[in-house]
Amino acid sequence: MQFRDMKEADRAQFLEMCRAFYSGDAVDHAIPEDYMQATFDEILRQGPYLRGILFEVDGKPAGYGQLSFTFSNEVGGFVVLIEEIYVLPEFQGKGIGSAYLDWLMQEYKGKAKRFRLEVCAGNTGAIRLYRKKGFEPLAYQQMILDV
Repeated sequence: MQFRDMKEADRAQFLEMCRAFYSGDAVDHAIPEDYMQATFDEILRQGPYLRGILFEVDGKPAGYGQLSFTFSNEVGGFVVLIEEIYVLPEFQGKGIGSAYLDWLMQEYKGKAKRFRLEVCAGNTGAIRLYRKKGFEPLAYQQMILDV
């Protein structure tokens, strides 16, 4: 099992997995294709805000993770926002999500003060995994304004 930064050659695979992610139960709604393209373009820019990780098993794509970053006064430091975790159906149940979270904790050890993620209430498998890894509910209600 390997976790690595995405590169241009991963575009088609990312888009295919992203479409599957946004048509599944893990999210509240679908997103337009051009958002996915823009996200991948931003991942390739390797700027400070976004990172795309490809999961591989025996050299084959098995899923992806998407991270974004912020600084929080509330925790006094750097926050890793786990935006998306997707594992292809044929690789689900093989510990990839758990291994990815372990990898993240090591990757940002000594750098991140908090790891934060969102999960739909009905995604009980993901909630079980996140709790097992030490995540707990945050008592804030989120609000958004899309412009």
